[in-house]
Amino acid sequence: MRNKGILSLIAAGLLISPLTPGTVKAEGNEYQFSKKLIERQVEKPLQQGIINSHSLNQLQKEVKGSPSYSAKSFNKMGAASSSISSSEDYLFETEYNNDFDSANDTSYEKPTIGQLLPLFDLDIHKVVVPKDGILLVAGAANSSAIDLGFTVVQKDFVENDKLVYLGSEFDEAGIEYQAYQAKGGTYYVGVLDKDNFYDKYIDNNTENDLYAIVTGFLDNVAPNKPSVNKVDNNDTVVTGKAENGSTITIKSGNTVLATVKATSTGSFSASIAVQKAGTKLAITAKDSAGNVSSSVTVTVADVVAPSKPVVKKVDNNDKVVTGKAEAGSSVTVKNGSKVLGTAKAASTGAFSVKIAVQKAGAKLTVSAKDSAGNISSNASVTVADVIAPKRPTVNKVDDNDKKVTGKAEANSRVTVKVGSKSLGSATADSKGKFSVKIKAQKKGTTLSVTAKDKAGNKSSKRTIKVVKH
Repeated sequence: MRNKGILSLIAAGLLISPLTPGTVKAEGNEYQFSKKLIERQVEKPLQQGIINSHSLNQLQKEVKGSPSYSAKSFNKMGAASSSISSSEDYLFETEYNNDFDSANDTSYEKPTIGQLLPLFDLDIHKVVVPKDGILLVAGAANSSAIDLGFTVVQKDFVENDKLVYLGSEFDEAGIEYQAYQAKGGTYYVGVLDKDNFYDKYIDNNTENDLYAIVTGFLDNVAPNKPSVNKVDNNDTVVTGKAENGSTITIKSGNTVLATVKATSTGSFSASIAVQKAGTKLAITAKDSAGNVSSSVTVTVADVVAPSKPVVKKVDNNDKVVTGKAEAGSSVTVKNGSKVLGTAKAASTGAFSVKIAVQKAGAKLTVSAKDSAGNISSNASVTVADVIAPKRPTVNKVDDNDKKVTGKAEANSRVTVKVGSKSLGSATADSKGKFSVKIKAQKKGTTLSVTAKDKAGNKSSKRTIKVVKH
């Protein structure tokens, strides 16, 4: 933005003259500056929108801010106005100042007052542009003896895109306003009396004939787009770097999540609510002049592992493992380190993984991996036994035997009955052999023998008739 008070012009007839004319030096500079003036005499009005109307209106207001100012009094007064507090409010040119190395300093806070004496006098004033933006220069004279001309150049009249003339305007009081698009750096304002050069060397200036030059700066360059660090779905802050002191705004769609000011080093840290993975955040920087950078888009990364899957019962008949996991995740079923199968969960989270039938008691682990590669903790399931043992094989039993022997499923519990009456039970050994103690039974009695495994699955019965010894 334009600095405070940058274009407060001196009231008409500030003083008789505190200035001492010096000897004109560096004669080549007068020619170069007059050449630049001629080149820029081609009408180039300021385009609408290059400088906002507020800035131009403020400029004019400050130029005409003194109560004693008017075109008439400005031309006639020869002493300092009573409205001027002191000469400390202004800078006065110091001769000699007609080459680049001896150029007078300017200030955005104070106007510069000068004379154009003797004939062909050239005054050069140095202005420092703090950053890329628009350099404004305004000038006026208190006497019709001065046909004020001024222009801005780079040192030694270097020509490049660091300084671009945008045009000029005159107001009804004869104040000229010029604008230049400038990169941050040092530039030079050359001031001369055009009637010395264009009207047969008219030499009618006196010490009472003064000019005022005022410089200003308008920031019209948007900040560079911010650099933003990775944001994930655990984060409650967004961090990065942007233009020093700029205001950072973070949006999700049209919703503003946070606004924060960058520090003097350009770093920023904005608190936000945790966002879902895949959410697109738009981050911009706005400087103190209201210029807004282009936006940076950051997609919220997924670093949160899925919840462990919920797995339904698996038995030793099953050829699929089913359950629910994070929608779209990849579900893997393992037995130890061996992968039995993998399948993708549906949008509802349901999954069905094909596997080979597993033995009862096998411990399966089931995990889910999301599209970002985050893996859940394991869900464990033990393969249930739902298959009944085969019916036992039974050796011959006679009416003297006090035991029933044979083979059944290893470790199963073998029971011998007569009708519904249990005669005895025993556990088969690891090889399946069993021996069940009973009372001797009469010839012709029908015995039924069954085996029941640890899961409670019961075999079909084997029947056998007691024979005579």
